[in-house]
Amino acid sequence: MSEARFFPIFEMAAKLDVPLYIHPGYPTEEETNVLYKSDSYNDAVKSILSTPGFGWHMEAGIQIIRLIFSGIFDKLPNLKLISGHWGEFVPTFLNRLDEMTAPVATGLKKSFSEYYRNNIYITPSGIFEYDQMLFSLNRVGADHILWSEDYPFVKSNHAGQFLEEAPISPESKEKIAHENVEKLLHLD
Repeated sequence: MSEARFFPIFEMAAKLDVPLYIHPGYPTEEETNVLYKSDSYNDAVKSILSTPGFGWHMEAGIQIIRLIFSGIFDKLPNLKLISGHWGEFVPTFLNRLDEMTAPVATGLKKSFSEYYRNNIYITPSGIFEYDQMLFSLNRVGADHILWSEDYPFVKSNHAGQFLEEAPISPESKEKIAHENVEKLLHLD
C-alpha cells in the first residue's frame, strides 16, 4: 500500500476529507506456509493463526507502519486512516517505534507516534476486552477511538453492554460511541 501506484487513492481520500479503513486480508499461501505452518500442529491451527487468530492483524498493522514511514502524512496531512482490532498491535509499539526511528533518521517531519495519534483512528472490531480498551485510551486517547463490532466475523450480543459498562468516563463513552465518528464522517 505504500507504493506510488496507490498514492492517488490516498490523495483523493485526503482531498474529500474521508477516512480509509485499512482492513486485514488473507495472506498468500506462501506467506502462510513460511510464517504459520508447522509439523507441531495441524492445518486448522495454521489456518487460524494466519488469519483472525493473529496473522492478518500483524499484516494490517505493518501496512499502517509502512504508510507512516513512507511519508504519506507529510504529503497528505489531512489524510485519515482507520485501523481495526484496537489498532492491529501498533499502539503497543508506539514508544519503541519512536525510540528506534527518530525523525532525523527517517526523514519525516514528526515522530512516528505523532502521525499515529493525529491521523489514525482505531476501533475494537469485536475485541471486547476492557484491558485493551484502557490501554488504547492511554495510547491514543478517546478522540481517536471509534466504536465498532466485527460483524459478520464476530457476532456479539453484548457489544452495547460492553461500552455501557466500560470503566471509563461518560465523556469518553460519548466520544467513542458516536461523537468521534460523527465528526470524522461529517455526520453532524
